[in-house]
Amino acid sequence: MFEVLLCSVNVTTSFVFFLVLLMVYYITKLPNDIPPFPKPVLPIFGNLLSLVNKDILEYFRKLRNQYGDIYSFYMGSKLMIVINGYSAIKEALVQNGRFFSDRPINFLSETLNGNSGIIFTSGAKWKVHRRFAVNALQEFGFGRPSFEQNIIEEAHELVKIFEEQNGHPFQPKGIVNTCVANVISHIAFGKRFKHTDANFRDFLDRMDLASKLVGNASVLVNCFPFLQYLPGDPLKMRLLKENSELFKKWFKSMVQEHRNTYQKGTERDFIDLFISEANEREEADEISTFTDLQLYISLGDIFGAGSETTATTIRWILLQFLHFPEIQDKCFKEIDQVVGRERLPQLKDKEHLSYLEATIMETLRVYPVAPLAVPHAVSKEIIFRGYRIPQGTTVLVNLDSVLRDPSTFRDPDVFRPERFFDADGHLTKPEEHIPFSIGRRVCIGESVARMELFLFIASLVQKFAFVPEERDKVPELKGILGITYSPVPFLIRAVRR
Repeated sequence: MFEVLLCSVNVTTSFVFFLVLLMVYYITKLPNDIPPFPKPVLPIFGNLLSLVNKDILEYFRKLRNQYGDIYSFYMGSKLMIVINGYSAIKEALVQNGRFFSDRPINFLSETLNGNSGIIFTSGAKWKVHRRFAVNALQEFGFGRPSFEQNIIEEAHELVKIFEEQNGHPFQPKGIVNTCVANVISHIAFGKRFKHTDANFRDFLDRMDLASKLVGNASVLVNCFPFLQYLPGDPLKMRLLKENSELFKKWFKSMVQEHRNTYQKGTERDFIDLFISEANEREEADEISTFTDLQLYISLGDIFGAGSETTATTIRWILLQFLHFPEIQDKCFKEIDQVVGRERLPQLKDKEHLSYLEATIMETLRVYPVAPLAVPHAVSKEIIFRGYRIPQGTTVLVNLDSVLRDPSTFRDPDVFRPERFFDADGHLTKPEEHIPFSIGRRVCIGESVARMELFLFIASLVQKFAFVPEERDKVPELKGILGITYSPVPFLIRAVRR
């Protein structure tokens, strides 16, 4: 018995000794000229276990305090760089934008998007399709005053549906999402959808589901692709793929409708312009990336960029109104004095509704929809601020580090719209206010998002006072970080003024 016990101890000791040697070997192999990283870095897992069950934004703040504006960590064997602070982010994305404007090539982008679309592509393909998308969107008034009427119509519809709730508690998410998505539908499909349209509601629900699923699964599956085959689908990868295929099927039906009625020279919307461009390149016998898959993924990107930011921010603002009724009252009094109650607010009122605009800006600062932006990647090996960043390395741009930097925004965790007024009472926008990021990859939906936020919120505050489900039951100011940072679903009452 003693010999068996001794043998068991020897085996265990040998195994532990082997693991220690393996870790020492692994750690000594790690490059020493990259940005600093937290230790230990484990074989296979890297720093992954350090991130489990942590508030990522809070964890990144601690790492910045420890390592400075640039640090790294390992997701499995994959090196990730995090850039913090306005100065470093601007240096990377603006001054060195030609090197920092790629997207990472990973399992999910290849599997779900086929490296197509606008948001997740890189290089020449990205430049061609981003330019085409921006020009196409501008063709139909995207971000221009002429586009204002479409937004006002949807704001009117939103007010109408809120009014139908008769002051009873309801969840605003689905209603807001539909109205905001209809603004983009005018451009993408040349029409709007009724709130009772089951197919459109299903489409929006699938967009929301995709955002949650990708946010939860992307980190693990990109590091360890074999996890997609785990029995029981615990990471929801099969559900994510099925959801993606249903997206494409929905877009395919819309595109086919357009092909059946398309007339050259009378393009009605984004789909028609894409069909026209694809036809021209085919007639010129060019090798073209204007494919059906590219069109489907581009449509998804346009909806994501043009509606998700706005709809999520509107919900954050409504939640803020429940917590800070005095801020809501100030917004209403300003609207009542400038606009009155007989007509809906218009863009021409914006310069006179500075407190409302400051409230929107403060919401975008405290609750940015994409606090870590969309991941970047470097197109070639580069020395940045004394550190080597290998080609293809994923770079996370920590916008939260700018928007909550106490050196720019005093008491950054306090929600205070007044911070955007100067000593003379004029509204100011600090250079560091970058909720939509900066540089070549700045959100293509920023201009229309700002228009929508103003018109939707002004229209709602003009007509309703927003109160909690119960006076002493205010929903938590709590968010969920997936692809976007969105509030936990909550109930609200819209009381007619």
